[in-house]
Amino acid sequence: MHIFSAAFTDVLTKFIGFTGDWFVAVILVTLVIRICLLPLSVKQQKDQFTTSNLNQVKAVLSTKFKNQTEKIDLEVMKIASKYKVNTFVSMLLLLVQAPILFSLYASIINLSTSVGSLLVPWVLSVHAPDSFHILPIMAGAFQALGGFTAETRSFLMFIVPVVIGLVFLWKAPAVLSVYWMTNSVLRFLEYKIFSLNAVRLRYLKIPTPEEMLESVS
Repeated sequence: MHIFSAAFTDVLTKFIGFTGDWFVAVILVTLVIRICLLPLSVKQQKDQFTTSNLNQVKAVLSTKFKNQTEKIDLEVMKIASKYKVNTFVSMLLLLVQAPILFSLYASIINLSTSVGSLLVPWVLSVHAPDSFHILPIMAGAFQALGGFTAETRSFLMFIVPVVIGLVFLWKAPAVLSVYWMTNSVLRFLEYKIFSLNAVRLRYLKIPTPEEMLESVS
C-alpha cells in the first residue's frame, strides 16, 4: 500500500502544481484512477447486465418447469457457465476501491503543499476537513446514485452507502469527500453509457434472455 500512496503523493503534487487548485487536482486524479479501472468496470457491468438477463430466464423457466427445482437450477447453471457469469467481479471492484481510498488518505498526509481551492474557498488546505460539512453531505448524496446502477433497487441501497459515506467522511480531510463524490458521478455516468442498447449489444455483447433460452432443452 505504501507504493500506491507514494504514487498518489507524486501525482497529486504534480496536478496541484499544474492546476494551482487541490479540488481540481483531486478530480483529475480520480478520473485517472477510473480510466485505469475501466477494464474491470466494463467486466463488472457486463456481468451485471448478463446476470439481470439470467434472472429473467430463470423466471421463464420457473413457469415452464413448474415444481422442477433441480431442472431449473441445472439449466440456469448451464447458461451461467456458457456465458461465463461471475458475480465475484462486482465484489472485486469494491475490494480494489478500499486500498485506493486508504492510499489516497496516506498520500494526503505526506503532501507538503497547503494550497487551497477557488471552488471551495472555505477549505483552506488540502489537509483540512470541511468545517461546514458541505462536501461530505454532497459526497453522500452522490453516493446514492449508486442505487440507480442496480437492477433491483430498494431504499436500503440508497440510504446505507450514504450513511457509511457520511460517517467515514464527516471529519476526514475534504480531499476524500471530493474523491468519493467524483468517483460516484463517474461510476453513474459509466452505467448510463453501458446501459445504452447499442453499447450493450455491440460492444459489451450482452446475450438477450431469448438467446439464453435457445440452449434450454
